[in-house]
Amino acid sequence: MNITTGNRFAAGRGRRTGAVLAAAAGALLLSACANLDVKNTNAPTADALTDAPSAAVLARTAIGIQTQANTDLAGEIQQWGIYGREGWNLLGNDPRETGEEISGPQDPGGRAGGQWGGKYGAIRTINAYLTAVENSSLTDQQKAASRGFAKTLKAWHLHRLAVRSGPTGLPIDVDRPIDDEPAPLVATQLAMEAASALLDEALTDLGAGGSAFPFSFVEGYTGFDTPTTFARFNRGLKAKNLVHRATFFSCASCWTEAATAMTASFVTEAGLPGSLRTGVYYGYTGAPGEAANPVTEPLTNNRYWVHPSLITGAQLRANGQRDLRLTTKTAPAPAPRTLNNLTGTHKPVMFNSAANPAVADQGSNVPWLINEELLLLRAEIRWNTGNKAGAIADINLVREHAGGLPPAAVNAGSPDAAFITELLYNRLYSLMWTQGTRWVDARRYNRLNQLPIDRTGDVVHPHMLIPSAECDARGLTVPCSI
Repeated sequence: MNITTGNRFAAGRGRRTGAVLAAAAGALLLSACANLDVKNTNAPTADALTDAPSAAVLARTAIGIQTQANTDLAGEIQQWGIYGREGWNLLGNDPRETGEEISGPQDPGGRAGGQWGGKYGAIRTINAYLTAVENSSLTDQQKAASRGFAKTLKAWHLHRLAVRSGPTGLPIDVDRPIDDEPAPLVATQLAMEAASALLDEALTDLGAGGSAFPFSFVEGYTGFDTPTTFARFNRGLKAKNLVHRATFFSCASCWTEAATAMTASFVTEAGLPGSLRTGVYYGYTGAPGEAANPVTEPLTNNRYWVHPSLITGAQLRANGQRDLRLTTKTAPAPAPRTLNNLTGTHKPVMFNSAANPAVADQGSNVPWLINEELLLLRAEIRWNTGNKAGAIADINLVREHAGGLPPAAVNAGSPDAAFITELLYNRLYSLMWTQGTRWVDARRYNRLNQLPIDRTGDVVHPHMLIPSAECDARGLTVPCSI
C-alpha cells in the first residue's frame, strides 16, 4: 500500500476538519470584531507555504509540526488511563470523569469523541508542509530529510487515531479539496497498515537525507536530530506499529517484520540502567507562554490519583519493598480523597520535581518512545518469533534495572498466557501514566474483563467513538462506524 500526499491517500481528515473548526471560530468572533484578518505571528501563512516557500518558512513549520506532536497527549494520559484503571481524576469539577468515563454510557459528542480533531489538524499541517517542501528551493537531500521527518510524525498521528478508534474505523483519504465530500471511514486495520507503509516511505527518505535536517528541533529529540539517528526512532515506531498490528489483528507476518525493524532501532542493553531513559520525548520547557507538562501537579492537588490496584499489585523486591517503578513514580497524598465512592491514596509524581516530588515541574518531559519500552517490545517480539529465552532475558533486564526486582517466575517453557501476564505487568509499571498502556494492552490481548470494576454498574470501555459531528457530516446515525 503506497501512501503519498500526491495521491490523496493521506492520514487524516485534514482540510475539511480544519474548515469546520475555522468556521466555528469565525462564527464566535463575528459579533466581536469586524476585521477577522488577524495575522498569526507564530506560524507561516498558507500563502507563504504554497508560493515557493523559503527555507526559513519551512523551518518554522517544521518546529510547529514538532510541537503539534504533543497534541491530545493530556487527553490520552487521562482518558485512556481512566478507561484502563491506571488512575482517576477526582478533582470533582466534571462529573464525566467519575461517571461516563467509568460507568458510561459514552457520549460521541463529548469526551468519547475526543482526541480526534487535534491529530487531524496536525496531519493537515504536515500535508501542507510536504507539498511546500517540493515547491521550495531546498536541495534534494534537504527535501528528502524533510519528507522523512514529516512522514514519520504523520504516520504516528494516524497510528494513535487508529488505536483510539478500534472497530469504529476512521477516515484516512483526506488530503482533498475542501469542497469534496468527507473522506470515507475505513477499517482500523487498514489505517494501521497505511501508517506502517508511510513509516517505510519515511525511512527511505531519511536514508537519502544526508547528514543534517534543514531545521532545528524542540525539546525532546536530543540524540535523534539527524536523519540517521531519527531513522532509528522511525524504526522503533515501526516495530511498535507492527506489534500492535500483530496483536490487534492477528497479523502473523508482522512479528518477523517487527523483529527486523527492532534491530534497526535504538534498542540497547549497554549502559543500563541509565540507557533505559534514552529515547524521544514529548518535550516541555516550563517557559512562560509555552505548553507545560499536562500531568504534573503538586502533591496536595486533587486532580490525578493512582488507581489502588497499582499500589496493591506491585511485586516485592528482595528487601520486601515494592517495585521501584511504583515507589519512584507515585507517592502517598497528605490525605486520602474520596469522590463518588472512589478513594485515592496515592498520586503520580513521575513528572514532578526530582529534588522534591511534592512539587510540580512544568518543564518535565513525557516519554514518547524510550529504550525501556523497546526492550519490552523486543521481549514480546522474541517470544512470538521463537526466541523465548531472549524474551525472558529482556523482561529480566527491565525487572532488574527499572524495578529492582528478582528474575521473573516465568521461563522459556511457560505457557503463552503466563508470559503475557508477566509482560503486561512490566509494561504497566514501566509505562504508567504516559500512554494509556494498561487499557491498550488489555484490548490487544482480550483482557478487558480483567481490569478492575470499582463500583456496581461500572464498565470498561473497549474503544473511543467517532465524534458526532463527523457522523453528521457523512449523514450517518450517531454513534456511527464503518
